Amino acid sequence: MKKTICALRRRLIPVTMGIATLTVMSLVGLSTAQTAAAETVEVTITDMGFSVKGHMASEALTAIVVQNKGTIPHGITSAMFTKGVVTKQGDGAELNDAKNKGHMAYHLDPGKSMTLRFVKESHSASVTDTSGTVQVPFWCDIHAHMKGEFVILETRGEVGGM
Repeated sequence: MKKTICALRRRLIPVTMGIATLTVMSLVGLSTAQTAAAETVEVTITDMGFSVKGHMASEALTAIVVQNKGTIPHGITSAMFTKGVVTKQGDGAELNDAKNKGHMAYHLDPGKSMTLRFVKESHSASVTDTSGTVQVPFWCDIHAHMKGEFVILETRGEVGGM
């Protein structure tokens, strides 16, 4: 009898953890498949500019991790943020564009970080035939000299060349 109870307890913990994980992910609005397939782009802000690592694919869930390693507050905004941001996690403050063009701006204090999750819609008309990529600008809405670009991979047809 004791062996059966111990075996049941050993199985109960992983099952409970799995249920808790799925519950949290569904509350955030992300499915297990979307979370596993998420692209990650890292943006590091210093007082001199932006550093970007990674790329994103159109129509794929993307996580942009932004860190302010500068000594003053900085912002990040893009026309890409107009629609599609699913969630913002972390220390960033969300602001509407001062010019009311619908661009969202996110401000970060020094030493803080945030993660933006969203899906970038495909705009195959803007894809160059030779590269299959789109470069989308972003900038610091506080400091006009600070600019960068996200690289978005556009795919057509079946992936894998089949």
